[in-house]
Amino acid sequence: MQYSEAFTKALQFMWGDGFLSPGGPEEVEDMLRGHDLSGCRVLDIGAGLGGVDALLVSRHGAAAVLGIDVEAPLIEAARSLIAERGLSDRVAFQLVEPGPLPFPDASFDVVFSKDAMVHIPDKAALYREVLRVLKPGGAFIAADWLWAEGAATSPVVQAWVSKGPLTFAFTTPAEAAAAMRDAGFAAVLVADRRHLLQASNRREVEALEGPARQRLADIVGEEMALARLASARGRQNALDAGELIPSHLRAMRPV
Repeated sequence: MQYSEAFTKALQFMWGDGFLSPGGPEEVEDMLRGHDLSGCRVLDIGAGLGGVDALLVSRHGAAAVLGIDVEAPLIEAARSLIAERGLSDRVAFQLVEPGPLPFPDASFDVVFSKDAMVHIPDKAALYREVLRVLKPGGAFIAADWLWAEGAATSPVVQAWVSKGPLTFAFTTPAEAAAAMRDAGFAAVLVADRRHLLQASNRREVEALEGPARQRLADIVGEEMALARLASARGRQNALDAGELIPSHLRAMRPV
């Protein structure tokens, strides 16, 4: 299990209740710009604690959202959050195993994923599965952490990934776009969001270098608080070096 309770509390401290990655509601808003989820059945890959899924129905009009994840504690926490917000009639969660998606062909109008696919090694297989479960004309909308050519051997990147408990499987923007096209997607777009994440991550570093770190330590302990600061600094270095490239991915299944 990569996401311990203390770790998820530390991530939410910085990024908001129910969120395990940067951006919060504003990032979801940007991801969905130009897309109308009204009446849509949405699959959320890597639902985490469910904060995104609550937004998809309460703010963006999705008719139903099914969030999937590979860690049982996250699924249970997500169900609790959704129940507290009175959205259990429109949002459900399912624990899945890594590998093929356990759904019939053409099951969803939209497949969504925010900052979770970076943990999935076989991108080509993932994109093929996303295409398979989408209805013709359906949209794939995701945010993923990509990296620059040659970043695999970068001391800056390695210094960052060594600072936290997560395992990553990066690809370059060009590789991601090619793999989506090879899977059969049309209207493929990979948009570089690095400069925006540089700014928000810098605010995180500054906060954790100040009084916020003690407030976080009071919640999760000094060791975890210091680890979050080290990770934020390492991520900042990778972003500033241009080697870490947070991106938005969009594509559609041809009609």
